[in-house]
Amino acid sequence: MYPTEQKPESGARAVAVVERISSWRLSLVWLVPIVAALVGIGLAAKAIMDRGPEITLQFSTADGLEAGKTKVKYKDVEIGTVKSIVLSEDRKTVSVVTDLVREAAPLLVEDTRFWVVRPRVGLAGVSGLGTLLSGSYIGLDVGKSTTTRRHYVGLEEPPLITADRAGREFMLSAEDLGSLDVGSPVYLRRVQVGRVVTRALDKDGSGVTLTIFVDSPYDKFVNPATRFFHASGVALSLDDRGFKLDVQSMAALVAGGIAFATHKRNADLDSAQEKAAFILHPDERTAMRLPDGMAQTYTMIFNETIRGLRVGSSVDFRGLPIGDVTSIGVDYAAEGKSVVMVVEANIYPSRLAQQAVSGSRMPDTRERRHPVMNRMVAAGLRAQLRSGSLVTGEQFIALDFFPKTKPARVDWDRSVPLFPTIPGKLTSLEDDLTEALATLKTTLGSANRLVQHLNREVAPEMTAAMDDVRRTLANGDKLMAMADKLLASDAPVQQELRETLREVAKAARSLRQLTDMLERQPESLITGKKGDEQ
Repeated sequence: MYPTEQKPESGARAVAVVERISSWRLSLVWLVPIVAALVGIGLAAKAIMDRGPEITLQFSTADGLEAGKTKVKYKDVEIGTVKSIVLSEDRKTVSVVTDLVREAAPLLVEDTRFWVVRPRVGLAGVSGLGTLLSGSYIGLDVGKSTTTRRHYVGLEEPPLITADRAGREFMLSAEDLGSLDVGSPVYLRRVQVGRVVTRALDKDGSGVTLTIFVDSPYDKFVNPATRFFHASGVALSLDDRGFKLDVQSMAALVAGGIAFATHKRNADLDSAQEKAAFILHPDERTAMRLPDGMAQTYTMIFNETIRGLRVGSSVDFRGLPIGDVTSIGVDYAAEGKSVVMVVEANIYPSRLAQQAVSGSRMPDTRERRHPVMNRMVAAGLRAQLRSGSLVTGEQFIALDFFPKTKPARVDWDRSVPLFPTIPGKLTSLEDDLTEALATLKTTLGSANRLVQHLNREVAPEMTAAMDDVRRTLANGDKLMAMADKLLASDAPVQQELRETLREVAKAARSLRQLTDMLERQPESLITGKKGDEQ
């Protein structure tokens, strides 16, 4: 009976076991989605953790950009992708939303710059040719700021100089831009060492300001005494100093250029600081000229033509440039009823300053300048117009000593001191020719009056004298005829003369014989001839 009674209890246990097995199977079914959810949460968390910053770039156009395809690269390493491109609210620009990798977060500082890399041809050369096959991409240059940023205005042109490039920037001020532009080269001894980075017109419109970048290690050659000047491709000049042709390089011929140099005496100065300001001179001659010191303006009056003289023309002392012309005008002297040409010029006494044996310059002060100039003028220093070129007709003002000129002095009482002048060489030559012509005219008049006097008074007397001469010559002819008759060979006088000459010859022979005998026999004068005694 016990086995029969125990059957219900065994069935209950079996049912419990089945229930436990069923609940366990149900738990396994829920375990799979739970694990999947956990994996998804983990992946999502990892994706969130791995997700980099999102930035917005503003460009004027979306040329070359495509959402989901255009990459962002730094040093040719992909660091992000363009997520979307939308038009801005004012419809003037486009906003490019870009997702970057987490490692790119330190790159997003305030002065970081973005631009679109595409094929470009410009003064700086050809760039972006690799994008012809791979497509355009966004490049960036990391700044040096520590402030983060998420919105940027992209550059329309790629920067010529990146932040990681060694070198320094310098500021140049010039009257005009000339042939320069962004990308124009900078030369040192005809070697390109940098380029023009930016250019801008001054706020007051009086000039332009350029930023140049000089690469390292050449930037150490720029010091406070360095001079910058235009170095165009071809510099052609024809003035009072002659003809000059200077060719810098083919690159400068196309894009212009800037050159700089430092005088040897200043080569050991410390290098200039970053962003140091310099003046951009129009040419090398102007740039390398020594500092002029304080200028003295003089007025010079010329009573002759000044054709060929212009503002900027040189004022020389025996070939040494010591100043330049600043203005040219005309003045009418009512009392003299004459018109004179008034020229103002700046003269730099420091260029004429004497040097001691040690080489130190004498101080240039106003108290010392006036007495020195007075002594030089008293010694004959004068201003004179001279021709600088027969080809161009250029004129310049020459200062030189003329000891024989009339005494003069500098009129310091005027607002602009008046410097004494003398006529130019051409004017002096014209005056001499005019005086010579006047003298010749007077001489010709006197000669004409003399001829007239000869015709009126002397000519009749000369006619009578000529008649007397003719009569005298006629009488002379008669005398010559008589002389011819006397000298004829058959004339009686000639025969008698020949007989006389024969007698004289015989006497001469006898005398010669007597002389010979006396030489041989001097005693014959007493004893007689020996032959006679025998």
